[in-house]
Amino acid sequence: MQATDGIEYPDPVLTTCREIFGIPYPYPWQRLIIASVLDAALPAAGVFEDYEKLRQIAVLPTGAGKSLCWMLPAVLIDGITVAVFPLLSLMADQKRRLDEAGINSVTLQGGLSRNEKSRLWSILESHQVNIVLANPEILLSPEVSRRLELLKPSFLVVDETHTVSQWGESFRPACGKLGSLVERWNPRAVLALTATAGPQIRERLTDLLFNGEKPTEALADPDRPEIHYGVLPVLSRNHSLERLVRTEAHPLIVFGSTRSSVERAARMLRNRLGSPEIRFYHAGLSREEKSRLEKWFMNSNDGVLCATCAYGMGVDKKNIRTVIHLAPPASTEAYLQESGRASRDGKGANAWLIWTADDILESGLKTDSDAVTASRRRSMLSYVTSTSTCRREFLLKALGIEASDCSGCDVCGGEPRKKPSAEKYILRTLRWNGFRFRKGQAARVLIGRRSAEIRRKGLDTLRGFGVLSGWELEDAEEAVAVLLRSGKLYYRRWGPGKGRIGVNKNRRYTHDKKRTGKIL
Repeated sequence: MQATDGIEYPDPVLTTCREIFGIPYPYPWQRLIIASVLDAALPAAGVFEDYEKLRQIAVLPTGAGKSLCWMLPAVLIDGITVAVFPLLSLMADQKRRLDEAGINSVTLQGGLSRNEKSRLWSILESHQVNIVLANPEILLSPEVSRRLELLKPSFLVVDETHTVSQWGESFRPACGKLGSLVERWNPRAVLALTATAGPQIRERLTDLLFNGEKPTEALADPDRPEIHYGVLPVLSRNHSLERLVRTEAHPLIVFGSTRSSVERAARMLRNRLGSPEIRFYHAGLSREEKSRLEKWFMNSNDGVLCATCAYGMGVDKKNIRTVIHLAPPASTEAYLQESGRASRDGKGANAWLIWTADDILESGLKTDSDAVTASRRRSMLSYVTSTSTCRREFLLKALGIEASDCSGCDVCGGEPRKKPSAEKYILRTLRWNGFRFRKGQAARVLIGRRSAEIRRKGLDTLRGFGVLSGWELEDAEEAVAVLLRSGKLYYRRWGPGKGRIGVNKNRRYTHDKKRTGKIL
């Protein structure tokens, strides 16, 4: 269980580790890798087709528990997991471990009779078994490759991945052709495991296994004492993002969960800041575009890159000074990895996480396909809403690590924000003026926009006019909408003040999804 501010949440990874594998807890590195796979293979409800897939190399020393890194997520994932091993002895050992844990699996190998093949495919196609063990040669045979493709594997893991480079270019050509399966099957998660893969081998793996797409790599150290963590409850993501980009040190990365979100963020920032040093990056770009962007950002001292998790750890830019998340990511582990891309040179950085009440409301309305996704998302939301637990302590506890003295976070610094800073000014202004404004009028009054209508109605003379001076109109409109959805403002549908908004003294809100599809 994970606990924050007295609230405990189930930890499906820890539960599975103990109940299925008989292991007290996963080590931090295992936890990070498992989380990466689950984030890709079990995307949060409400995230659509532009959610990023995982392409990752994990280099762990012998004896560090690489097997758990793929077996545990394979148990939690509903779809097919295909595990590739270069040696029959290694495959037999992994089969033995799965059997001992009571986990059903099948082995694809040569020498099977027609009846054995028929039975095996019947089991797979009826979804009685979700884990397939195989060697490269059998997977690349036309029939096996085609039939597995029809099953749409969710997770492809390649163990002892250094052999893809070392053997694939000599006496085991099938090892060097596994990238064709990645391209054809396009699984949500591809994990390459090895104990020995230096820079040259990892570079070859990028070409042979990942088809030129740079994979992410496991972090060298989960605890990053040189990073200062902070959480910002806000009413307008765009307003807060613009302010942070203007004031925080560069180079700077803005992380978003979807391709569309990072494209919008980059265009908004370029429009408002007028800087050509702001660009976006995601898996939907061509290989040439990504290579050009990586080279630009690597050499930039003032760049702002709005990116999904497709901007991999393998792109090792050492002097990133600020990481901003537009919204809570899928899990605490994902946040730890993404924020950890800052300050690789050890000279310090800030990691800011922006959230609005919509993140909490949308979470409550989502129906997750499984308990794993729901639990991991709740843990992340606990991180953002807590104002009493050390940020670093919370993140490291998710990996089973006891945190030492905090070297920097907003909570330990005595400056955690409990509410959006603009909230009190908006509520005060609307309380002073009752149900006097329509939604559009309220935003204009708040920013001090003296339009013809505002002057004609005398709204520019009211108390609180211009309290959000300097805000963009669309940001003020977003702030009002968030307060309406959270129930702190109320849209009067009948009686005096009909069609206008004011402060909801009861602080209650209702969900009227059937009629309007939104929080009223």
